[in-house]
Amino acid sequence: MKVTIKRSALALVAGVLAAAISPPEQLSAAEWTRQNLVVPDGPGAGKLWDDSLTPYIAEPLEMCSTDSGVNEIAVRKSAQTGFTTLMIAAIGHLIATDPCRAMIVQPTTGALKEFNAEKLDIAITGSDALRKLVKEQASRSGDGSTAVRKKFRGGSLKLAIASSAADLRSSTIKKAFLDEIDEYPDDLDGQGDPFAMVEARQESFLMSGEWLRVYVSTPTIKGGSKIDSYFESGDQRYWYMPCPGCGDKFKFVFDRRYFKFNDEYPHEPHYATPCCGAIIEAYEKVSLMKKGSWVPEASRPGAYPSYHFDALSSPFVPWEKIASRFVGANEDPLKLKTFSNLTLGLSFDMQGDAPDHIRLMERREDDLIRGHIPALGLVFVGTADVQLNGIYYLFKAYGPDRQSWRVDAGFIEGATDDPHGGAFLKLEELRVKEWPDAFGQRRAVDLFGIDSGYRSHVVYTWVRGKPATFSLKGLDGWSRPPIGQPSPVDIDFNGQRIRNGAMVWGVGTWSLKGGFYANLHKQGIVSGQPIDPPGYCHFGGWMDEVYFKQITSEYLGTETAKSGRNKGRKRRIWLPRAGYQNHFLDCEIYGDALGDYLGISRMTPDEWTLLASMRGLPEGVVDPGLFAPAPLVAAHAVKIATADENGDAVDDGEHEELRSKPLVSSHRDDRSRDWDND
Repeated sequence: MKVTIKRSALALVAGVLAAAISPPEQLSAAEWTRQNLVVPDGPGAGKLWDDSLTPYIAEPLEMCSTDSGVNEIAVRKSAQTGFTTLMIAAIGHLIATDPCRAMIVQPTTGALKEFNAEKLDIAITGSDALRKLVKEQASRSGDGSTAVRKKFRGGSLKLAIASSAADLRSSTIKKAFLDEIDEYPDDLDGQGDPFAMVEARQESFLMSGEWLRVYVSTPTIKGGSKIDSYFESGDQRYWYMPCPGCGDKFKFVFDRRYFKFNDEYPHEPHYATPCCGAIIEAYEKVSLMKKGSWVPEASRPGAYPSYHFDALSSPFVPWEKIASRFVGANEDPLKLKTFSNLTLGLSFDMQGDAPDHIRLMERREDDLIRGHIPALGLVFVGTADVQLNGIYYLFKAYGPDRQSWRVDAGFIEGATDDPHGGAFLKLEELRVKEWPDAFGQRRAVDLFGIDSGYRSHVVYTWVRGKPATFSLKGLDGWSRPPIGQPSPVDIDFNGQRIRNGAMVWGVGTWSLKGGFYANLHKQGIVSGQPIDPPGYCHFGGWMDEVYFKQITSEYLGTETAKSGRNKGRKRRIWLPRAGYQNHFLDCEIYGDALGDYLGISRMTPDEWTLLASMRGLPEGVVDPGLFAPAPLVAAHAVKIATADENGDAVDDGEHEELRSKPLVSSHRDDRSRDWDND
């Protein structure tokens, strides 16, 4: 007879305990992400991560694991490539399999809030594996998560901003994820750069070698891009694919010898491989990209993994769109910079040498009458720069292809300590003046801007309540927009304090200066060329040498860090020429910022034609072929267009009123209007 011996109760309990205390199977970062991470946004939002569409993410993600033996990785990328998921996936894998104290750093408070609310929080709450591990923020026990720290068993994730020294110096961390590093400041209140401060937080892990820093960013300016520096310090990996013609490996590059397209729509882009000339059609791009792999181009001892990936290979950006963006840039330096940074993932080589001011004076045009708006000057702005004993001012007009004409410029002598007297009285006369144009009409400025960097309280008081008048403040940095969202400031004048009494608009002067100097170098009809090119700058014969010296008063120089973690690293900054003043240069740059706000680089030919009609230009004067591409509609043009479509009567007096009105009717920001959306 066969006897079956049952397992004792002790053995059963021991087996259960053994299973409970045995470590779970360790999944690689990529495999854990495939099984657990629910994508927070994009085409795969709400679904488990599937890298079949983005196979290029898996390798750098694996490098973020502690057992990879890698301490640093860098990713230089364009927009719309999916590398935000890399950060979230690496953090998720850390929480689930290697809990420790970590930090993610965003460049600004706004960027951090957006990342947390629209990406990280959604990924945590949407992924079962993470939701169970990360403590809820609502907890009042002190052990719960907060708005700036995600807590979980064995560790925490601090959410920090690069502009806060307090954020970066207060924690010991093992892993750091640094996002959009080209937007980080170069120095924090004299305490050093953000990278050195993060490195100091990881000092305890240097001996064990368990520390990790991940740098991810789109680049900015050649010679001043932080991600360029980190990418070039690594082994420089590119995404190579097999040529469908000969099998040799190649990478996509934006070179019109290989990436071919028409200069007009439809662009019909296609790629001819450099090895054998095999043609790759646009619809074949994604399937070929999926066959690729990372290949280092600069392998050497001590070089960590660094990656470059851009829209040419991205599964999310069609080649037709890339061709359209390049053609639409239309020789505009600022648009070319944006194209280089956000589409190609490359830093832009900003040309910062001002032309000789004598050569510029030789380009003056005697037929331009001071105080008169030229025929094609459809957008008209004024700017001012306040100094101790007077105010510099400039009025200029823009045409359909960003050409610009100086209508008036000068210096108002007088005291500047009283917004209701002195030089400000004459400035107010100029601000509200109606200027004659080439067709017998008179027009006020569409927008007026004044620098608030000096005597700020006086400027705020002067600006307050004035329609279409902006208080401006120049901001350093290559990633700043030409003009940003306004911020409220208090007014404190003559003992009276008005909270949030004025709005200040930040102006990204660095890129605007590069664009302005690039336009100054362009040669036109006066210099013997057949045409005046897009962006060409026109100067009247009445303009004196003082003006030309001031607009050429700066140059783009190189500064080398002398100490700290980045000792020896170079950056590109604007430097003054010895003995030169720059007040008219400031007026020019602020004028370009206002022009950008009004959409001179984004208006379509139809919109420019409508604006020309509003200004009273005779039909046929404006050639639509000169117009720059891209969309924007002037605010009050809508009234005429709508009336015409509906057959409503709009009398000549109303047309005349609209022609003479500025494009902006108040100093309040109203970016929700259709005419100012990109």
